[in-house]
Amino acid sequence: MMNGHSIPQADKPIGSIWRRVRDLDPALYGLRHNGARKAAARWQVVRARLEDPKIDRSAMDIRLREQKRAFAIETGQIEWLYLLRRGVTETLITEGFEGVRGAHSAIAIGDDTLKGLLTDQEAALEMLFAHVGDERPLTGSAIREWHALLTRHQATASGIDPFGNRIEVPLRKGQYKIRPNNPRRADGFVHEHCPPGQVESEMERFLSFHEGHRGLDLAPELEAAWLHHEFVRIHPFQDGNGRVSRLLMAWAYAKAGEFPPIIRADEKPGYITRLELADGGDFPVFVEYLGDLAMLRSNDASARAELILRGRSHYRHGNGGVTSSGHYQPPEPDSAPSPGF
Repeated sequence: MMNGHSIPQADKPIGSIWRRVRDLDPALYGLRHNGARKAAARWQVVRARLEDPKIDRSAMDIRLREQKRAFAIETGQIEWLYLLRRGVTETLITEGFEGVRGAHSAIAIGDDTLKGLLTDQEAALEMLFAHVGDERPLTGSAIREWHALLTRHQATASGIDPFGNRIEVPLRKGQYKIRPNNPRRADGFVHEHCPPGQVESEMERFLSFHEGHRGLDLAPELEAAWLHHEFVRIHPFQDGNGRVSRLLMAWAYAKAGEFPPIIRADEKPGYITRLELADGGDFPVFVEYLGDLAMLRSNDASARAELILRGRSHYRHGNGGVTSSGHYQPPEPDSAPSPGF
């Protein structure tokens, strides 16, 4: 559970009190997820073998492209920006976002907005990979660029006026917040984030700590968990902080040449619980959670690569369709999705 604090005024709920960004505890520098480290090592071995120009690696390229789409879909869905109907996610992962229709979401949202959100979230992830490839350092400028791209098709953010009424306010894209954004849960618990006037200094402090981690040989799951957790504590933007925090998580994995975890919307309760446990002092439980997810991705990639190395060039998509010899065949009507190859 999160650390609580009783506020004496009767009209204020119990909540977490904002604190300044904290650096990673040196006692945790050696913390790592052994399963994730073994899975990553396995992937690096088969990845090197895939570099042989005589090998048709198109099936692996398809899988990697689909995983980027899955990340883009889930990072917005977990925030309830949209709620894709049953069976739609796998089709969008396979076929891309061009065929988006409003009926795909159980939450009312226009076709252009839904498609725009998905496309922007994918583009922001691609921008992150480009920054890593260009060896660009993590800066406030880069993070604001990601935010501006993530929210390009989001016009407003939800807020509360002085009388407790929920309102929609224009979203400052790529700019830090100018009003408080302390979310209140259904049980009355309030998460108090960094006050607007201190965001600039806290982000500088956050980035300075991150820069200080260079050369420490931290496991990707450890740095990813720290980046995600401390950024969320600041909550520097009026909205979109969850999506940016998961990009920061992806940053740590991309820098290590590994696959960022994909946190699915249906896993949100466990995800939030682990963040709250980290707030309460049990930070390793969040590291373990990300390590578990990253291990699954590395093992999945290795298993698929090993099939390719044995001559399996066709690819069965999650929606039941098949790509063979470069041609995609959609699933037969009423056919059940089949995972993987």
